[in-house]
Amino acid sequence: MGIRRNYSILMTGVEIIMIGAFFVANTFHFDRPDLLNNLASHIDDPPFATINIIIGTVIVMVAIFDIRPLIKWCYAVAAFIWTIYGLAFMLQNIEVMGQPFGRLDCWLMFAIAGRVILESWAGDD
Repeated sequence: MGIRRNYSILMTGVEIIMIGAFFVANTFHFDRPDLLNNLASHIDDPPFATINIIIGTVIVMVAIFDIRPLIKWCYAVAAFIWTIYGLAFMLQNIEVMGQPFGRLDCWLMFAIAGRVILESWAGDD
């Protein structure tokens, strides 16, 4: 069954759906459109959050139906998403606090990205 075999990528897809839903509900979380924060000022907008929900849903479907050729692509896309969010939070922390890892949110984004990368490297065979 696909759910037991692909549990980690299934949970990663759910996490991506949840961060997309968070940014749909809390738009414009990043409020300082300075030079460094240009990326961060746009990834919390509703169109990007909706894209995250769609991507997360595709990842969940791939995991449930055990579509083997797409599993590796799902890991790559998930790692990319979480790394981008980690960088955006890091830029926000640099602008607001003057240090890159000042708040927990940045650490959490990079931790999830690291977990996804390690899981993709470890494989499921």
